[in-house]
Amino acid sequence: MLTKEQLEKILADQEVLTKKVEEAEVKCKKLEEENIKMTSNIVGSSSNSDESRLMKFFGVSHPKELLKLNVGHSRFSNVPDELKYLAIDFKKSMDIARMTAQMFHGAPLDSDAKRDDQDPVRVKNVLETYYGKNILAPKIKAFGSTVSTGGDEWVPTGISSSYIEEYTLEKVLEQRLKVVNMPTNPFDMPVIAAGTTARKATEGVIGTAANFSTAKLSLSAVKLYQYSELPEELAEDSAPDFLAAAREDVILAQKKAVETAIINGDSDGTHIDSDTQSGGADLAEKIWDGWRKLALANSGNGATYDFLNAIVDDTKLGVMRTRMGKFGVNPRELAWVVSPTVYAQMTKLSNLIGIDKMGPATPLLTGTLGFYFGAPVLISEHFREDLNATGVYDGTTDTRMGIILTNLTRWYIGNRRPIQVKVMMDLPYHDRWLLASYRRVAFKGFTQSATEKSIVYGYNIAK
Repeated sequence: MLTKEQLEKILADQEVLTKKVEEAEVKCKKLEEENIKMTSNIVGSSSNSDESRLMKFFGVSHPKELLKLNVGHSRFSNVPDELKYLAIDFKKSMDIARMTAQMFHGAPLDSDAKRDDQDPVRVKNVLETYYGKNILAPKIKAFGSTVSTGGDEWVPTGISSSYIEEYTLEKVLEQRLKVVNMPTNPFDMPVIAAGTTARKATEGVIGTAANFSTAKLSLSAVKLYQYSELPEELAEDSAPDFLAAAREDVILAQKKAVETAIINGDSDGTHIDSDTQSGGADLAEKIWDGWRKLALANSGNGATYDFLNAIVDDTKLGVMRTRMGKFGVNPRELAWVVSPTVYAQMTKLSNLIGIDKMGPATPLLTGTLGFYFGAPVLISEHFREDLNATGVYDGTTDTRMGIILTNLTRWYIGNRRPIQVKVMMDLPYHDRWLLASYRRVAFKGFTQSATEKSIVYGYNIAK
């Protein structure tokens, strides 16, 4: 039981604490008012608007700066998705206004950008079209910026470079890998092959230096393109909606190409899949060696596992991880890459934790449908489900599937030129426009061997 003195002391302490809390609340309110005033002065609009919040989150003082940002970059992982989508919508509107001005108002076309360092956009009168006046201009004004007649002040910042991670805003397969901006092509990137280990120091004795061993990864970018033919009947009023749809399609085509090449690529002239081998030389699956090909080539060192025409289970998946050795230890570095049907089999495993059991979605979970023993499970529509018992397509047996376990830290995406979208005239006698996307990109990882098994391919999985 408390004495009178103890009770009086507790009450006195509570009174002091209450006073401090009240003082802190006053200070917080004052800081909040100052912050609102500062933000209002920067954007010239209500500090509570989505546009002002957007600029504050991305740390820019003018909406033109948003056009230069890759809002899907990992450094913006804490920015709410709704603000990212607002920024992307703003970029898309600028792109559509640019292309409409080129098609119907005689604006100069984008340059060919034959060099990687060239900016292809030199369009000025983006605000002179019906779309520019009625759709784009209000969006610019919502950011608190003034709008001139032709929009000259937006040149050349209204770039047409788009980013795959912006398009999807999810951690798709490509965005799980380390991205390297390539200053040249090809680009040799130095990497540490083997690190050193600290040693005991003896007082008064000079230690001996130890050098870590180095290697290099040579990234060679390839050019990917896709284009859509725009109908001759398009008018200025109908063009924006069609351009928006076509623009999404040619950007998505770039994402698909890179993802299928990472999984199914084979560049040595004889593709592992017979139907791809007989296809055209311009197929995305022929631009570099992908995970299936690399694992099969390293099968002598245990980089493959035969499921013997059985479905997935904990034991078999455990063997795959064991075969990776030290590269399979840390689940945070790993990812299971599966097709939709293989994922359906994994949902029956007790060790698969779906995101419905992981709480509210976070940037870490985005694009992930579950975790198996701590490693994310990524579904790709490009993982073939028509393979034979050896893990390839032969045109005869097509009832088997596969699964990949990889250490994502050992693979790199080389970004020589981000996706660019532009309109161009078709051949003169066609009298129509084309909407095209371009990109120059590379993919490379550490050479697979007996000591480097950063990918294991499980094949011969029954449907």
